[in-house]
Amino acid sequence: MWIRLVALVVVPLVGIGVVAAPSFRRSRAIVAESQEIDQRVVRLNALLELRYALTTELVPTEGLIRANEFGVDAEQASELLGFDVASRLAASRITVDRILSDPVVQPMQLIEEIERSVVAARASVDGGTAIIDEVHQIYSEAIDALTEASSAELDETISASSTSAGQVQGVEAAAFRLVGTFEFVRTGSDEVEALFQLTVLTTDADRRQLRDQLVALRSMYQRQLESMRRIDSPAISSMLASIESNPDVIAFDRSVDAELARDVTTPLDVSMLASIFRAGFTRFDLFRELLQIATGEATGLAHQRQKEATTAQRNEAITIAVLALVTSLCAIAIAWSLSRRMRHLAVRAEQVSQGMLDGPRADEGGPREIAVVAQALNDTVDNLQQIQAQATALANGDLDDPSLATPGAGMLGASVHATVERLSQAWREREQLQERLAYQADHDLLTGLPNRKFALEALGIALANARANGGTTAVLFLDLDGFKQANDAHGHHMGDLVLRACADRLTENARPHDFVARLGGDEFLVIAEGVSHVDEAVNMASRLIAAVSLPIDLQATTTRVGASVGIGINSGGVVSSSELLRDADNAVHRAKRRGKGRVEVFDELARAEQAMQADLEKALAAAVEHGDLRLHYQPVTDTVNGQLQGFEALARWRRNGQDIPPDVFIPVAERSELVNDIGRWALGEATAQLARWTAAGVYVGAYMAVNISGRHLLSDDLIGDVSSALDASGLDPGRLIVEITETMILSDTISAVAHLESLRSIGVRVALDDFGTGYTSIGQLWRLPVDILKIDGSFISGLDAKTDQAIVGMMIEVAHTLGLTLVAECVETGSQHEALRELHCDSVQGYLIARPQPPEELLANTLANQPLAGRSWTAN
Repeated sequence: MWIRLVALVVVPLVGIGVVAAPSFRRSRAIVAESQEIDQRVVRLNALLELRYALTTELVPTEGLIRANEFGVDAEQASELLGFDVASRLAASRITVDRILSDPVVQPMQLIEEIERSVVAARASVDGGTAIIDEVHQIYSEAIDALTEASSAELDETISASSTSAGQVQGVEAAAFRLVGTFEFVRTGSDEVEALFQLTVLTTDADRRQLRDQLVALRSMYQRQLESMRRIDSPAISSMLASIESNPDVIAFDRSVDAELARDVTTPLDVSMLASIFRAGFTRFDLFRELLQIATGEATGLAHQRQKEATTAQRNEAITIAVLALVTSLCAIAIAWSLSRRMRHLAVRAEQVSQGMLDGPRADEGGPREIAVVAQALNDTVDNLQQIQAQATALANGDLDDPSLATPGAGMLGASVHATVERLSQAWREREQLQERLAYQADHDLLTGLPNRKFALEALGIALANARANGGTTAVLFLDLDGFKQANDAHGHHMGDLVLRACADRLTENARPHDFVARLGGDEFLVIAEGVSHVDEAVNMASRLIAAVSLPIDLQATTTRVGASVGIGINSGGVVSSSELLRDADNAVHRAKRRGKGRVEVFDELARAEQAMQADLEKALAAAVEHGDLRLHYQPVTDTVNGQLQGFEALARWRRNGQDIPPDVFIPVAERSELVNDIGRWALGEATAQLARWTAAGVYVGAYMAVNISGRHLLSDDLIGDVSSALDASGLDPGRLIVEITETMILSDTISAVAHLESLRSIGVRVALDDFGTGYTSIGQLWRLPVDILKIDGSFISGLDAKTDQAIVGMMIEVAHTLGLTLVAECVETGSQHEALRELHCDSVQGYLIARPQPPEELLANTLANQPLAGRSWTAN
């Protein structure tokens, strides 16, 4: 018996070993290959990062040396470039030192040589004895050496990734993508360095040599860019798209084209050098990120393959162990068949296998081996019964059932009990997760208040209650005043604290049974049931405004926001939730328009106003269709000599014998596509009028400025509308100016900038109207595609008292530095005009010069040579 048992166990185990050993060895080999690929990719990444870090250190180093030669210190250079050059250089050095000390590259002899040469070069730079050609040679040799080392390491990586370990998970493909990316980035960085060298060299011979090099690099870069666009990697493609659309990269490419197109001996001005320098740094950073993405893909795949290979090796070991265990159990089953007790055990075991757990217990007497087996069977039955009870409890969700806390017999019972405890914990966590998800579905995660969905449901219930008992329900729509300014001033994190503080104050100051919710952004809602009178709702709103308007402590600082409240009242629940919410929304917008910090009730007067607005919009649409709108023209003159520069076209509407102010009908038009129709008409009419004047020999050379709405600016029809107006009138595009406001660009910067760039590409100029009243900082101007700044009249009015002269003077100085033209609006007094002349403002516009006039009146005044608003002017 024992011989048969031993044979039954040993023979299968030997067979398992013979079959499994080769597979186990293959798994171990794959693990080793994966580790080698992983190590090589990590080392390659370090070499490439060091090469770019040295390049990033070289450019500001050369820039500072050259700046010192011109007598410009680091602080002046930083001010010119718009960022701290010394800090940038220090950061680059820190990065280089970190990589040089990385254990991954430390053993390489090349790293030791680079470290010595870089230390020596830095010492000469810091000591003020550096010669730019020597420093450039030291860094260039180090970069070239790293390029060769990276190429060699890349070849070894590709060779290693061609094994089964690399091919299975695509490491080989990722390595080839890395090759292409490396070559592309290297060409791009060489192009940056060549352009920078070309802009700072002084000898024609050196410049011609570098120009030829830049031409070759430019051609190679374009070819490699086309290859990069075909790479099958979403991450790389996305980053490449970001690089191509980046304004600084676009500016750099234009700088390359401009450099290749201009005369070799023509020196660049300082602002152009600063722009090239700044754009080159941005290009360096983006290239580094692109290369990190490519190496990251290869590294990630190598890590993944190593992990999978290790897991596969472990699973094979587990499989062998499981097979051995099964073999042993089979041997025990045969042993049972050799005796009567073993047959009884087999019968009982079969009963157990069929689910008959309530049968007689197995006899644990007899030989030790059989007794052990019988006891094990009985323990197993006990454990199965325990598991059955526990499974029933878990299925019913009864986590407090005593069976779940009772462990079974033996180690198996302990193991099963541990599993049951994990299942119980998982069940509890699932219930908690469901509760959290249900809460999150109905609540705002930032403030903890009910969200819009929950609020609409609650409003529906409140209205149903009102219909049932005849009560009155009020909806208080609260919109924060000044939240955007506070958010921009202190950051989004502090903005979140402001929203939480406002939510707490609303909850604390509302009535106990009122429903407070956050609709989104800086909008909140309070549902008040059982309101006795509209005055009660108004008093509640005033109390909430006062609570929100108190100072808010933000850690180390304090800020304030206000609130406007719109109230929708429903007596008896006769309107729907959406209608009542709409009434409150309209009311809060009216409160905003009337000065903020107010309470407005949507009553019959509001309904009448809404109806009047709808009637006005309908009448305006008819006026556009029937050609009832007219353009008046206001001259813009030179500040110094009073000569005419151009006109601004302003829309006018006369309805039923009354003039409708533009600030009344333009906002109505902006609510729909109607404002696009007005803009299209104004473009055609204004360009045609200027063309007619030119044909008549008057106002020759003057320009025409036309205001464009934000909706029209973001429309895909804008470019076509402008082109159609120019084609129909035959007007030179350079004589047309499109005026926009800052808020138009901020609403959708990408689309707005793209459309403005398209307009400028056909010769149309762009003016930024009302400058100083929006959120565009002076430092952002160089990024915006504009040619003219129009200073808002609120600044001009303060010039009489000299309160705003410093601000206006700074605007003019910065704009001139950026190559922009200045126009001052709303000039009404001689002292304002004289102040603008002293501040060197280019042009002026306002009632002092002339009011907006119809074309026939304007032409009549000019032909009669009559002074306009006390100041004469003539056409250029």
